[in-house]
Parts: sequence; structure tokens; C-alpha cells
Amino acid sequence: MQSIGQISEMIGAYCDTTRRVVVVSPYPARLQPLIAEMTMRCYDVLVFHQAQESVLSALPIDLLIADRTIAPFEPETTAPGGFGALQAPVLYLVGEEAPADLPADSHRAAWPGELPAIVTTIEELAGKSVLPSTPDELLLKDIRVDLKRMTVIKDGKRIDLTKTEFDLLRALLMSQGGVLSRQELMEKLWGDDYFGGSNSIDVHIKSLRRKLGDDPKNPQYIVTVRGVGYRTAD
Repeated sequence: MQSIGQISEMIGAYCDTTRRVVVVSPYPARLQPLIAEMTMRCYDVLVFHQAQESVLSALPIDLLIADRTIAPFEPETTAPGGFGALQAPVLYLVGEEAPADLPADSHRAAWPGELPAIVTTIEELAGKSVLPSTPDELLLKDIRVDLKRMTVIKDGKRIDLTKTEFDLLRALLMSQGGVLSRQELMEKLWGDDYFGGSNSIDVHIKSLRRKLGDDPKNPQYIVTVRGVGYRTAD
């Protein structure tokens, strides 16, 4: 009888959140080990034979992987460096010699290659994508707040917040850079009947900053407006 650990290794981790990776390859079977590894790591992998930019630009994508190991893209498809309409980063898989027409500053990885190294590159690049917000989602730089699922993802990793911290972050993001006083924040979090001291907001802000990795002396996410309250950073 197999243990839970053995079964988990066979079927992969439970996917609480996923990131979408699109693979464009004329020979996707050659990339099967990489595709299988990404799927096991909770990536939502879509495979296309051709790089049709009109289709790709309509998809919410965290990373595009373009296979340039053998053949160039066909003339009717997107040019190798023509992914300008995408907001996601692009990783080119190359053979022993990279094609001369790739952008000079492009991200590249050798294939076939060492899976751990390539997966590390994928994780780094997928965490840098910036997707447009939706009615159920708020964005602040590399932080994504899912209002339906009440989850917060930063740089591809989930951050565990208390309900108060989540509500506080949501209120700040929904103000769209506007300053919220401590009194306004208290009312949004606990209603008009709350009579606690305003320093309770400062305590929760401090905890929220710590979990976000935000330095109050050089804030990237939450800015203190002295004598008033807080706002999101530019």
C-alpha cells in the first residue's frame, strides 16, 4: 500500500493557485519532460504549434516559452522577436547555437538541458508578469489580490494574511493611490461603531508590511502619510 507521500510524488502537489505558461513549439513532444515538470509544479500549461500573436495577446499569460531549438517560426506566424503585444516575459529555448534573429536582451535556456536550472528560470520569470486586473482581482506591482478566493500572491508565491490584514490591503488598493486616514480605515474594517484606538491600524499595517517584505523607510507597497494615514506606493 502506498503512503500519502508516495502518492503525492506521483500526482504532484495540490494546486491552490496556478500560473499560466504558454509553450509554442513545432515539436512539443521534444519538450514533454519540461511540460510534465511544470504541470507537476502547478503551472497551467497551454501548448501551441504556432505563435499566433492575435490569439496569444488575448490570453492571460504569466510566461511564454518559445521553442527555437530546431526550426524557425513559420512565415505566417509571429516573428521571433514580435511578442510586443504580450505583457508577459518570454523565454526562448535554444540549441547549441542560438538563432541570430533573437532579441539581444532576450531570456534564453538551453534545451535539452538540466530541468532544475530551467525550472528555476521559469519560476523567476513567471513571477515577474503583470496581468491586467479584473473585477475580482486587484494588482499592486508584483502583488495580486484575488477578492473571490481571498488570496494574496506576491512574485508567484502565496502570502498568508489574517482577515484584517487582507481587508486592510484591499481597502488601500481600492483607494487607487488615494490617502486613507486611520479613521477611514477603521470604519472600512470594523464599521462606524468601532471605538478602538487608531494605533490598532498602525499595528496591523506593521504586520502587513512585514509579510509583504516592505521596508517602511523605503516603501514599495504602503506609504505612510504623516499625520494623516496611509496610501499605496507609486
